[in-house]
Amino acid sequence: MQFSWAPLLKDLSRLDTNGVQNAKSLTQKIKQQIENGEFGDATDSWSDLEDMISSSSSSVDFYNILLDSGMDPVSSTAAELSEGVAMKRYSRYLDSLRSSPGGGGGGRGAGSGGDIDSLMNGSIKKKLKIIPENVTWGGQSGLVFNSLAGDFMKPRISEVDELLAKGVNVTVYNGQLDLICATKGAEAWVDKLKWEGLKNFSSTDRIPIYHCGGDGVTKGFTKSYRNLHFYWILGAGHFVPVDQPCVALTMVGAITQSPRISST
Repeated sequence: MQFSWAPLLKDLSRLDTNGVQNAKSLTQKIKQQIENGEFGDATDSWSDLEDMISSSSSSVDFYNILLDSGMDPVSSTAAELSEGVAMKRYSRYLDSLRSSPGGGGGGRGAGSGGDIDSLMNGSIKKKLKIIPENVTWGGQSGLVFNSLAGDFMKPRISEVDELLAKGVNVTVYNGQLDLICATKGAEAWVDKLKWEGLKNFSSTDRIPIYHCGGDGVTKGFTKSYRNLHFYWILGAGHFVPVDQPCVALTMVGAITQSPRISST
């Protein structure tokens, strides 16, 4: 995924040739570390790559490439750059969701306290009825990231191939404006699958998604072959349910085979 960052940002004028070359040296280092099975070291190098790209792009927002880091209250990460904690950026991103007053507007954070923390630890926790009182949403994110540092950079291609071969439904979705999980990288990852249906999947035409809101505007694309499904969601960054809630709900309806949700 990180191999797609520099080319994508170069196409969008957020990086120049020098920035791409600097990124290339780090991505090659990451590639070698992965091939050597040095996955923890690869995660550290991934963190260095984030810092380098942030510096060369004048702090592009890794969760919405149209913004500078810190412009969006939902993904405010600017303060982290000077602290050298890019590896924990994602957990800090979740923290920003909890701490943003009003959650940033636009439907962000519909909890009783006006933020996602109040929503998840309030009405959602009450609705589920199974979460212990001493467990809070997001409280474990940093611990989980650190514990999985050695697994973070593993490709997992063979595992997905196995799921597809067994007939398990696999859905991949990406927000058009996301960098941390860039669509360009996700497409390249899918192309590396060894699944027997990949050739037919690749040749299948995409279907536009435009019924959400009834305005006829194209909101995304999707295509499927057998049990592999891929969604390109337009106008959305990393936090797809916030940026395109109708499309996200339609997608969840399709995944769960719930026609009532899908037709919303």
